[in-house]
Amino acid sequence: MKIAIEPLTRELAAEIIPVGQQSWDECSEIKKDTCAYHGQRGLQIDPDIDQYIYLAEHDSLIAMTLRDEGDVLCGYALLILYKSLHLKTELCGNVDTFYVQPDSRRSMLRFISQIAETLRARGVSIIGWPVTKEGKLYEILLRLGYIADDVVMELKIKDLPGGELCA
Repeated sequence: MKIAIEPLTRELAAEIIPVGQQSWDECSEIKKDTCAYHGQRGLQIDPDIDQYIYLAEHDSLIAMTLRDEGDVLCGYALLILYKSLHLKTELCGNVDTFYVQPDSRRSMLRFISQIAETLRARGVSIIGWPVTKEGKLYEILLRLGYIADDVVMELKIKDLPGGELCA
């Protein structure tokens, strides 16, 4: 498995979207009714590719990939860099989205370590991973020394695109 930083292009985004849908579907199953979408399944992701590319062009996003020997995308991470609003001298990195397909998870620890090293090399002092406590990634990050700091509470106040009402 090859881990690399790749420029975020429309072509790479088109490669990531189906894998991102797999991530969404798997996470929805793990979270069930504990997320703001209240257990609704089958939502098609519709990422704002223009915004992701804008962030990448302004040195605020790093796209990392995990590819097999045939150069097929098996995992990805999109990392957002930002200056802390609370401590202006601190550069933070947030793992906006991360996924490794089940058949490639033997490479997941190496991928996570490379993400941390990439962010450290850019001067990041704090790395954030939005995860659910019910998922295996939470346990992996705990073993790697990450701590559960804040909990993000969500309330979906707008109906879904298909007209479904929120609870």
